[in-house]
Amino acid sequence: MLLVAAARSTQAQTVRGQLTDSISRAPLSGAFLTLVDEHGAERARAITNPAGEFVLTAPAAGTYRIRSKRIGFRPYVSAALTLRAGETRTYHPAVDPIPVPLQQVVVAGERQCDIEAGASVAALWDEVREALAALVWTRRAPGYWYQIAQFERDVFLQEYRKGLDSTWLTVGFYEAPFRSAPAEQLAADGFVVVDESGWTYYEPDADVLLSPPFLRTHCFETKIGRDATAGLVGLAFSPARGRHKPDISGTLWLDRQTAELSHLEFKYVKLPQGVIDPRAGGRVSFLRVPTGAWVVRDWLIRMPLAVISKTATGQLGFPRAIGFRERGGAAQQIKTSAGTLVFRAESVDTIPPVAMLPPPPPPPPPAAAIPAVAAAAETNLIRPVPPPRSGNVLTADEVAGSPAPDAYGLVLQYRPHWLRSRGRVSINLTSAGDLLVYVNSTRWGDVSRLRDIPAGDVVEMRYLSGPDATMRYGLNHAGGAIEVITR
Repeated sequence: MLLVAAARSTQAQTVRGQLTDSISRAPLSGAFLTLVDEHGAERARAITNPAGEFVLTAPAAGTYRIRSKRIGFRPYVSAALTLRAGETRTYHPAVDPIPVPLQQVVVAGERQCDIEAGASVAALWDEVREALAALVWTRRAPGYWYQIAQFERDVFLQEYRKGLDSTWLTVGFYEAPFRSAPAEQLAADGFVVVDESGWTYYEPDADVLLSPPFLRTHCFETKIGRDATAGLVGLAFSPARGRHKPDISGTLWLDRQTAELSHLEFKYVKLPQGVIDPRAGGRVSFLRVPTGAWVVRDWLIRMPLAVISKTATGQLGFPRAIGFRERGGAAQQIKTSAGTLVFRAESVDTIPPVAMLPPPPPPPPPAAAIPAVAAAAETNLIRPVPPPRSGNVLTADEVAGSPAPDAYGLVLQYRPHWLRSRGRVSINLTSAGDLLVYVNSTRWGDVSRLRDIPAGDVVEMRYLSGPDATMRYGLNHAGGAIEVITR
């Protein structure tokens, strides 16, 4: 009897059916449904297929309701449904298509620290929450293939300094282009953490924005878009009174007509050591693909690079930003698991330009004419924590346990700056700037040949700059080389 009871407890409790419009009776495809328990907690989520069909699986027997919230329309909540252990129940909800006119319900300037308290704030939050929840669901159901162009670079405001400048492509079935820290950690430690290794900046992802700790530590205000945000309405947020940790303030922008989530803009506030710069922050743009799923289209985070200057008397002054480290990327192509193209950027070859900073400084004068940087007057360079991808050698011990299938994947994961674009360096020989690959001292071809080398065969990889590769292998190696030692 005990064995039988245990077996029954592991059986799934399922609701399946078709979602339709109550007036036209047309099936509603690409709609998100949630299964909520007696306490209002979400227990399952599904997206309807082109025929409006869905399947929701409950974690245990009990009483549930089906909730449907279409972007721009009032939510639908079903009557209570009782599911017995192992039962499959058929249910066909019909949703009344009652629109929510945001241009009428949003009152600019309404501020609430309880996001459900004010009618205007609550109306915007209802739409934002649905899009963010759909984004989380899409990420956890890895049914989309991405080609993402990513970058990491240092941009200095005045003096010329050489810094990080890497671009690379990643492809495959990815959960999310970036992930933040757990919401509980951010509430306790803040969005910028300083330790002996440097500064670590965290950007907010959908999980964080939906979390109780974030809602508990921030207040919200409605905004009407103007100029660059004309036609949008915003749900602005800022740290609650009395919060002194490094934090973020920003705005989630929605389309006034369709209520679809457009983008998030945020700034870092209350930075450590008194660093102040309104350009420190980021932007995340969202996209609803034809299947109804939500994805991050592009993102950018900007982190100050600051120095603490000394006064004429030798005392330490206030920190000032001399530049920024920028990290981000953009989706170039998105396909379903069946190979159907659902998004393609206008250009799939370049990183989108960033217009929020002054243009890069002009090339430096000859070395003899470069004025000495006042290193003696500047101490304690404050930098974001560099990513764990530096150096010109990659060993088997470092990549142990990596899921990468080949040598190219290992480089993408651990040394993406090796793959930065070099461009053409010779008119007569257009391939002179290509990054070449040598396997056990034998020329293998261009960098694409790394895909032919199984990751498990790699003992060591080494990057050679253009001059170093030319010295070792001769002319026409201006693009550098990657040496691979295999088992």
